[in-house]
Order: sequence, then C-alpha cells, then structure tokens
Amino acid sequence: MKGFKKLTAGLMGVVMALGVCGFTALAEEPIHVGTAEGLDEAVNKDGDITIILDNDIDLNDFDKKTLKIPNDKNITLDLGDWTLTGPDNGYAIQFGDSNTGENSGELEIINGKIESARAIINYSGNIVLGKDLKVISTYRAVESQGGEITIDGADLYAKGVYNGDGSDDNDAGYTVVLLNIGKDNKKDSASLLMKKGKIEVGYGIALSGNNKNSAGTKVDIQGGTIEGFIGIYWPMEGTLDIKGGRIEGLTGIEARMGTILVSGDAKIIGTDTNIDDYVPESGGINPEGSAIRLTTQMYGNYEDQKKKYGGLKLKITGGKLISENGKGITIYNAEGNTASSGGDQEAVIEITGGEISGKLSAIKFVTENIENTATTEVSGNGYTTETSKTTVKISSDVAPAAINNPAAINEKGNVVFYSDVNDAIEAANDATGEEGKEVEVAVYGDSVLDKDVELGENVKLVVAPDTELRADISADGNNVVVAEKDENGNTVYKVVDKEIADKDENNVAKITSEKGTKYFASLDSAVKTVQNGQTIELLKDCAGKVEVEREVRFTVDDKGFGYEIVAGDGYENTGRDDEYNFITEEDYEDERDSGRHSYSLKEGKTERDDEEEEPVVTPEPEEEEGPFSDVGKDNPNYDAIVEVYEKGWMAGIGDGVFAPNGTLTRGMAVTILWNRAGQPEPASVAPFLDVTSDAWYAKAVAWAYENGITSGYGDTYGPDDFLTTEQFTRMNDIANGRTPEVYVGG
Repeated sequence: MKGFKKLTAGLMGVVMALGVCGFTALAEEPIHVGTAEGLDEAVNKDGDITIILDNDIDLNDFDKKTLKIPNDKNITLDLGDWTLTGPDNGYAIQFGDSNTGENSGELEIINGKIESARAIINYSGNIVLGKDLKVISTYRAVESQGGEITIDGADLYAKGVYNGDGSDDNDAGYTVVLLNIGKDNKKDSASLLMKKGKIEVGYGIALSGNNKNSAGTKVDIQGGTIEGFIGIYWPMEGTLDIKGGRIEGLTGIEARMGTILVSGDAKIIGTDTNIDDYVPESGGINPEGSAIRLTTQMYGNYEDQKKKYGGLKLKITGGKLISENGKGITIYNAEGNTASSGGDQEAVIEITGGEISGKLSAIKFVTENIENTATTEVSGNGYTTETSKTTVKISSDVAPAAINNPAAINEKGNVVFYSDVNDAIEAANDATGEEGKEVEVAVYGDSVLDKDVELGENVKLVVAPDTELRADISADGNNVVVAEKDENGNTVYKVVDKEIADKDENNVAKITSEKGTKYFASLDSAVKTVQNGQTIELLKDCAGKVEVEREVRFTVDDKGFGYEIVAGDGYENTGRDDEYNFITEEDYEDERDSGRHSYSLKEGKTERDDEEEEPVVTPEPEEEEGPFSDVGKDNPNYDAIVEVYEKGWMAGIGDGVFAPNGTLTRGMAVTILWNRAGQPEPASVAPFLDVTSDAWYAKAVAWAYENGITSGYGDTYGPDDFLTTEQFTRMNDIANGRTPEVYVGG
C-alpha cells in the first residue's frame, strides 16, 4: 500500500507538470501590429487572438480598403491610443461573410478610435464595443445583419450629410441599423444590448431598422445616451425594451410597428417645436416634439412591410417622458385609410406608470378618416378609449385627467390626457368650440380637484369615485350645475338652464353657495360635491346609505325628509344632529387624546323619516356615573361640568379627569371658546413663535387671533401660562360680540 501511494503521487506530479507545460505552450501572446497588412494577417491567424495597435493605421493605403474578419473568429482588437482610418466610401471593418450569414465568432473592440465613411458591418457575429472606444463615421457607425451588438462604454457618432437639394448625398446618417439577414428571412434577427456609452448622430436617426428586413429585431437599453434628429425610429416587428439610459431627439422615439417597453429609470425627451395637428407622411420620420410618437400608418404595400404581425404595442410602467414644447406622447391612428397604407393596423397602448409631461399635454390620441369618434370609459383608477383597431389605457397614476372630443374645442383628435387635473379643466373652460359640441372632461383615480371650476355650457365633467373634490363646481351665466351617477359610479356634472333644473322632479337635493346652485339626482352626488361650511338641502326622501370617505364639514337641511349618512372606512363623524364633521380616524384619536373634542358619533349615522310612527315608550334609564372620575354628583358644579362636556366645549385633561379645582391655561381658554363656536377653520396659522402647527390648541389660537379675541404677547402667545379671571372674561365677551367692560377690581 505504501508503494502504491508513492506511485500515485508520482503520476499526479507528472500530470500536473504536463498540465502546466501544456497551458504555457497553448497560451497565445498578444499580436502587435503597425500596418494594414499586418492587421489583415493577424485577424486570419488560427485560434483566439488579441491584437494591439502600435500606431495609426490608414486602410486607404491597403488594397482591400476594408479589414475583413472571417466567420467564427474570436478576436480582441485593442486600438490603444491610435486611430484606425477606414475608406471614404465603405466600411472600415467587416465581421463575417455576407454570403453565408453564419458566424459564431466574437469580436471585441476597445480603446482608440475608428474613423470612416461607414465604420463596422456585422454579419451574424457577436460584437462588443467596449470602454474608451470612439467611432466617428460620416454616414453609419454600425450596421448589423444578424448577431448581437453590445455597447459597453463606446461612443458612436455619425455626422450625417444634408445638402438640402434632394441629391443622393442627403444621407440621414443612421448610427446603428439593425437588419434581419438574408433575403429568405430565415436567419436570426439582429439584436442590440446597450449598457453604457453613447450613440449620437448629427443629422439623422441614432438607432433604427428597416421594416420587414428587420423583423424580429431586439434592442435592450439598460444605460447610456442616444441622441439624434430622431433618437430611435422603429418601423418594424421586434421588441424595443428601454429599462434605463437617456434618449433624446426632435422626437425622442417614433414607432410604426413592433413592441415598445419603457420601465425603470429610462428618460426619453422630445425637443422640437410642437407641430400641432400634424398629419404624418406615409412613411419616413416626422419629428414634431413628442417624447414618443406612435404612428399606426405604414407606407407602400402594407403586406410587404410585415413578416408575421404588423401591429404596434406600447407598454410603459416606469421612466420619465418629457416633451419640452409639445405632447409627452402622441398616438396617431390612421384608421380608415386603405389597407395598403396601414388602415388595418392594430395598436394597443397601456400606460400604468412613469412620469409623462409635455408643455401642451401629457398624452394625445389623434384619429384621421374615421366616421365614429372613439368610445371612452372612466372606471376607478383609469381611462380607456377605443376605436375598432386601437385601444388606449391610461392609469391615473400617469395622467389623472382627460378631455374627450377635442374637436369640439377646435383641436383634432379624440382624447387629450393631462398630468395635472386643473390644467385639463382650464383647457376645456378656455376652449372656443363649435356650438352644440359637448366636451367631456374626465377626472379619475385618487387625484384631487383643488381649484374652483366654472363649467361652460358645453362642458361635461366626469369625476371618478376616488377623486377628492376640494373646490366648488359652478356654471357660468344664468345656468346651474346638475349632477348624477353613471353606471361606473362616477359623478357626472352638466350645465342646464335653471328653470329646467327647478322643474326636474328627479333631483333629490341641492346646494346653494356664493358660486351658484347645484342640483343632484342622488344624495351621494351631493355629499361628494359639498364643500366645508355648505348646506345640503333635501328636496325629497333619499334612499340608500351614503358613506363619506373624505375630510369635510357640512350641514343638512332635511325639511323632514328621510336620509342616512355614515362615516366610511377610516373616517369618524364628530358632528351632532344635522351637522357633519368627518375627519380621519387617526386625526380623531389624536384630537381625543389632546382634548380638542369630547364626543363622537362613532357610526356617523343620522336618520330622518317623514312617516308617522307609533310613539315609543322609553324606560327611565338607570342612574349612571358622570363622565369624569373626579367629579361626583355631590359636586356643586356637577350639572354644569356634564353640560359643557356633552356640548363638546370641554373634555377634561385626559384619562377621564376634569380637574375641577385646576388652573385654566391660555391654551385651554381659547380651545373652550373655539369648541363652543363649532371649531371653525382658521384662515391661516397662528403668528406666534411658541404655537406650532401640530399643537392641540394651534387652530383655536389662530381662530381667536383672527377674530380679535386674543393678541398674545407680541410674537409669543404663552399657551401654558395661567389665565386670570379678567383675561377669560374679556375673551368670552369678545367671542360673544360684546364690548368688554373695564375691570375695577373685586
């Protein structure tokens, strides 16, 4: 056994030695070249090769003009600090054979510079353009027919040529063009992975493809920058997946076919001066200022442009899309055109996330040559508009308001979306549309309408259930607003003549304010619309229970009619009788703990009924203890203390303690007066340095200051200072509209 161990150890030593020798023998040293001939000879050597330039090389001095790298080669080309100059007409580097279209090789180019009319053409190989590489071309930096291009730190630039005379020299200068290889369309499509670096064109398109020849193309953008006359032009089947990076152009992206995905921290910018109502030409690029422009309109023979599916899909879940002068996204639908120009092309646009903004609007859906306008639906958190071939779904997280039928406001298209609710309202109200044309403004999701709205005669406002109203809605002239619920639970506001509204027996309630009168076909529409301090006047019995899920204070003039209003989930009603004061449960608990209120209708429920009922005999209640542990019935002030507690004027000092012999502070005093006045909302915060906005007495002090009840000590109030009888008497007199008498002692 001992001898076997020695033999085994010896054999292992031989194997290890052979392994080291073999590795050393097979390792290839980098090849240094300084001429075009030497470079050509190096790329044709066997095995994996690393080539390093020792000086500048001009391929114009080389009879082949183009450096042709054979199929299936694995080569790293390090240009160092040198420049590889290509021909004035043609490519500097060709990777793979154009005839076979089969190439399993990998080419990595790093450092240095390539200058050529056209820099690199790839036939089905995998090319990595790495760190510190600069490619400068006149017309085209990279063309890939099959295979994969990875940009990982390189800067690619094409000047582009435009003479303005229509000559053949007007080359748009595509920086990267991805083409499906082979005339039979059976080879794998080209793909691009962009990690970091830059693609830029002086005049033309930074990244593009070519219709059917590029079917199946895939582009994955994770970082870097793409800039051009048009950042990306996408007229083909395939997937453009933008997860990061920055894309900028007169129009950031223009697409006519394929699937486009935007997510993550991608940023897409359109910079051109807006060209409104611009009908795109049948084919080619049409810059007009959008971050993304979708054009479901092709050119030539439509069937010749698609391979399998000629539709257009856009899905946005993240990123930022910005139009400096126009619309964030423009969706142009050529439905109704002949099939040869794309009239049968389908489009699905779904936008659920990201930030979309434009100087004019966030999103615009434009149609041409269709007999019927698009159908629309507002439901909960989104807005959907459809024609027979195009579906657009927008989440309120992206654009919480939309105007339907902009034709009525002298603007082509069907729907315009806004990232700000008040901008949409303002656009509709400022419109000078055709007489008799109705403009629908929809506000949806959990957005907030916080600016007073005066609806024009032809404006209809649709407000989704989750949208909070913090502003008044009124009508212009002698008209009034009427509101009703639609099948999706939205509140729909329209403008009608006042005489018609007065005679409409369907109305169950109305609200009259300084802005005018509003009529409601349901109590929940009235409750949704009512603003702080307003009164809902019932016109008839109201069936059903209304839940309130917002912070609002109002009264109900029931005139003996039946109704039921309760606090919805997460809210409390601290009002009494016909007065309602809905606050959040969190605020309710905070105020109860701090003594700012002393009662609660826990269910927030009040019922009224016109019908006569049999009198109910109520048994005498058993004697109960008072609300405070330190105030017994033997206390001479017991009845008074219970009364101020039940009225909500005083709540004690917490934990069921009233402290009947305690000392009143200045903060307590104004809170008592404020509670007695019904806790009116002050116009602004208190101007005292020692009264913070979150203090339990903050609103009471602000209210008392605004009404001249107290003035403090200069810039301080002293909320914890003890109060004298004289001071409280003066405060009480002023709060009750009396002139305080001069104190003479005693």
